[in-house]
Amino acid sequence: MGSPLSLRDKLHQYIDVADEQKLNAIYTLLEDEINGSYVQEDIAEFHRRRQNHLDGTSKSLTAEESLNAARQQKK
Repeated sequence: MGSPLSLRDKLHQYIDVADEQKLNAIYTLLEDEINGSYVQEDIAEFHRRRQNHLDGTSKSLTAEESLNAARQQKK
């Protein structure tokens, strides 16, 4: 049994075969980070939200709950 692929390897493999629509979606999600245009205020906000999540002071959803909420909005 071989060693499992790393997340980086899995993403590389996926990107190599993904269609243009999916590549555009991935790029849109990461565009600011790829272009390095996060300002200090954005980074501070990311840290604040993460800390709120860790402290339990903000509502967090599982991946399944997020998908269900998105599907409900689509209806």
